[in-house]
Amino acid sequence: MTFRVVLGWKVCLAAGAMALLAACTAAPDTQDGIAEAAPSGSSSQELTEQEPVTDGAGAAEPQAAPEASASLPAVPEPIPVDDDPDKLIGLSGPALSQRLGEPELVRREAPAEIWQYRTSDCVFDLFLYEKNGQRQVTYLEARDTQAQIVPVRPCLNQLLRAQSDTAAGTG
Repeated sequence: MTFRVVLGWKVCLAAGAMALLAACTAAPDTQDGIAEAAPSGSSSQELTEQEPVTDGAGAAEPQAAPEASASLPAVPEPIPVDDDPDKLIGLSGPALSQRLGEPELVRREAPAEIWQYRTSDCVFDLFLYEKNGQRQVTYLEARDTQAQIVPVRPCLNQLLRAQSDTAAGTG
């Protein structure tokens, strides 16, 4: 008889522990007394932060969390410039001034005239020689601020961008 009492007591204790565990892990009851499971992929924190939506009869329905938009401010694309140095070859002084603006320095070393433009990173020299009655660009080169020869195109690109920024009032 004691065996049955002890066994019955252990069964009751085990059943009570399981009921307690089930109550701790169960979802909260709805108005109808039926527990609703959380949608897969969502946490209980997400569900508590959502505002309820009513169905017209006053019953609340869970609302999906709004998508977080991680939209960054749009960075404007740089205005393309024609930085092909070959297109400067053959230009006359007035055409060159129209294209690049007035040079910072004009040096005359017969028979050449050297027009110099500068940016923060480079010095751009254009050599004009007399041809068909007018001075025309026949050679050009670019140097960095330590007077080392650098590729012409990036220097010309920087010069044209600085000129377009100045013309647009942004530089």
